[in-house]
Amino acid sequence: MVKPTAVVHRTRPDAGEMVNRSSRTARYSHSVAVGVLLFCGGPCVPAEPPSSAATGAPANPPASDVQALAPQGGFLSSLKQGFAQDVEREVVRGHFDVSLPSGTQRYYCLLDPKTGKSEANAVSGQLVSRRDGMTGMKGAAVTFYRCTDAEQKGMLVTTGYLVSSSVGGGSSRAAPVQGPPRVHAPTVPAPAAGLTQAEVLAVYTRFIAGQNAHDRAAVSDVLLNSNDFVWTQHNGNSIWGYQEAMDAFEKSWEGIWRLDPQLNELRIAEVSPGVAVLITPLLFTGGAPAKSPSAVPVRWGGVFVKTESGWRISSIFITPLESGHARPGS
Repeated sequence: MVKPTAVVHRTRPDAGEMVNRSSRTARYSHSVAVGVLLFCGGPCVPAEPPSSAATGAPANPPASDVQALAPQGGFLSSLKQGFAQDVEREVVRGHFDVSLPSGTQRYYCLLDPKTGKSEANAVSGQLVSRRDGMTGMKGAAVTFYRCTDAEQKGMLVTTGYLVSSSVGGGSSRAAPVQGPPRVHAPTVPAPAAGLTQAEVLAVYTRFIAGQNAHDRAAVSDVLLNSNDFVWTQHNGNSIWGYQEAMDAFEKSWEGIWRLDPQLNELRIAEVSPGVAVLITPLLFTGGAPAKSPSAVPVRWGGVFVKTESGWRISSIFITPLESGHARPGS
């Protein structure tokens, strides 16, 4: 599942471009684009993971020390978390490492310090230091790995992450989770099909967030940088080329631009090794500046290809959809 002249001018932006969380467009207008965006609540700078001395675990544990953890649930539950969680104030409460075919990957568990609620699914992304001393996340994408599973296996490392709670009226470094002792388990790759869906979903949510935030950098980062990139709009127009598509997107963002996917009909399929498609109906709300917006139901289709840098969107196809689909809240 980030950045790019034939610009197609129209009185109403085409719904074709993207997919995403609609009611929170304003929230993302100053974000750094992600499938799940996390704000710092103030100036942020990249943060390093807690040192091995603080966590009691090496920053890059050897394969023999990494436990196997299978992804749980489906892309729908992960996608719902990505759209529903209040990422503006969530912080990192801990991390765990998982062995993947490409190597060891670190995932993070998030917590809302105001409510004390923890997110069910772990996320990947870049750590950032917040002004309040806690650790935030940039470029976060929801995965299929569940934090409760990591806790039950004694894999979650919480030492070194400051968690300040307004509910409890105090702040403290999270204590290590008490669980069964760590066992040196053999490296077992996660199921390929599940990994593909999780990775494509992460790119998709980042694309959606970037579109609703009108963030060129975020959107361009998940598109395939190629002259063969194509965006086919629901009115029949086609825009070829990565740079041309990005310019057209940016032009459209001058007006109202919001996308509401219908999650219960979203489908992801790997049609061949390294190639996947994602199809979902959505409600596109758009309009030219100073004009009344209109809502148009469409079906969004994307072709995703796996590159050395990860999955990228190589084509976007938008088709009209009869009324009754892609209604908000459905």
